[in-house]
Amino acid sequence: MLERLKGKAKEVAGSLLGDRDLERQGELHEQKADAQDAAAQHEARAEQERAAADVTEREREVRAERERLTAEVAAEEREARVERERERAEQEAEVRHGREQAALAHERQVRETALAADEHRAAREHAEQARAANTAERQADVARRAAEALDDATPDV
Repeated sequence: MLERLKGKAKEVAGSLLGDRDLERQGELHEQKADAQDAAAQHEARAEQERAAADVTEREREVRAERERLTAEVAAEEREARVERERERAEQEAEVRHGREQAALAHERQVRETALAADEHRAAREHAEQARAANTAERQADVARRAAEALDDATPDV
């Protein structure tokens, strides 16, 4: 701004005094002021472009961070789903194992009950056979004694 004022002052003074060198110095000061203004404008535009580049870079970083976080969340969700599926499979295996153990215990109980019933039936049959044998022995004894009595009662001829 100062260069422009100095230039205008020298240009006006040179024009009034008819001093072409002074007038030319005034023009040069104004050109210098124009160049400084242009440089300032270019610097401001460069600063704006740097700021825009910074914003673009920050947006890229934020996008990359968002993508990383999204991928991380997705990975954690996959891990959680796999863990839930593993736990469910373990629970199903435990339930299946429990059912198999219950079925085996029931089968064992059924076999033991059937075995006990067979043993009880065999013991009953044995007792009945023993009674029948005793009865047959008593009948045999009675028949023997009767035969002996008949034998004793019959004269020898």
